[in-house]
Amino acid sequence: MKLNNKAVFAVLSTLALAGCNNPFSKHVKCDDESATSLVTQVLQNDLAASLDHELKALIKNGAIKDLDPAKLKLSAKNIQFTLADSRTDFIDPNSPKTSCSVDLTVSIPSDLVKKSDEARTKVDVVSVEQQANNLGVNYENNKAHLTLEYVLQPTDKGDKVLALLKNTSNVQTLLSETLTYAFLKPQIEKNQIRNWEANKAEIQRNNAENMAYSTGDEAIEAADAAAQAAYEATTAASEAY
Repeated sequence: MKLNNKAVFAVLSTLALAGCNNPFSKHVKCDDESATSLVTQVLQNDLAASLDHELKALIKNGAIKDLDPAKLKLSAKNIQFTLADSRTDFIDPNSPKTSCSVDLTVSIPSDLVKKSDEARTKVDVVSVEQQANNLGVNYENNKAHLTLEYVLQPTDKGDKVLALLKNTSNVQTLLSETLTYAFLKPQIEKNQIRNWEANKAEIQRNNAENMAYSTGDEAIEAADAAAQAAYEATTAASEAY
């Protein structure tokens, strides 16, 4: 099973610049509380968009006939994004753009990781931890760690802020597929049970057909033996006379 994933990297927020440290500056400070809240919002929105993309593909392929689609999006609420130690990398003197970085920790509930790994095992897909390694994501004890790079830019009117996240694609892929496999686990199990029952029925049908053929052959053999015995008895009687 291969999951499709497309990350969203920029989201326009309606957060007002009035909340910034210096409302008279055209640059937004990286450690501004409104700015860090905006980054968290973008992370959440990106994950929601990725899950929505996955969900549409699953519905189109008829892969979740027995599941409630809403549960996949709801599972994203269990993901916790924590930002710490924001710093300013570059203040562009020719534009209102400010380049920033921050330490991001993404926490995934252990039960979701467990369900995801169990589902992956059933369809022969690598574990969450192995996928993180393949993606180059720093992952340990159900947590992903990343030095997140982003750019803050106010609109020309100065009433809104844009946040562009630069390097979250692999982390978002890990999160999206972890949640999707956890969501698919009951469906995968039901499909495997159905396949097992279908295979069992097919085997039973083949056995019944083979038994019928075998019974027919045995009847023919019995008839041949009886005919041979009758012939031998007739020959013996003729010789006796």
